[in-house]
Amino acid sequence: MTYCRFCESKQVEHWFGSWCSECRQIKNLCNVYGYERVLEILKKCCIRDENQLEKKINNHKEKLNTIKEELPTIKEESNETDESYEKPTTRKTKKTK
Repeated sequence: MTYCRFCESKQVEHWFGSWCSECRQIKNLCNVYGYERVLEILKKCCIRDENQLEKKINNHKEKLNTIKEELPTIKEESNETDESYEKPTTRKTKKTK
């Protein structure tokens, strides 16, 4: 078997073909929508410039900061007690009858 002409990593579907199944789907989309349109969509969706990367990083940093502010600290949690909690008995504190 030969390898795909496009991705050059997968084997072709048939002995007489030149494309693997995934690359054939890409080729069919290009035939339907046009190569320029598919390339435009790929550039718009998959490639980010420096400004877009900085905005994405800052956006994630802001989300992390808001999550950290919403989380209670350990001190706040330790002040609260749960009346339904029963301390487990261990060998040292095991009650004898």
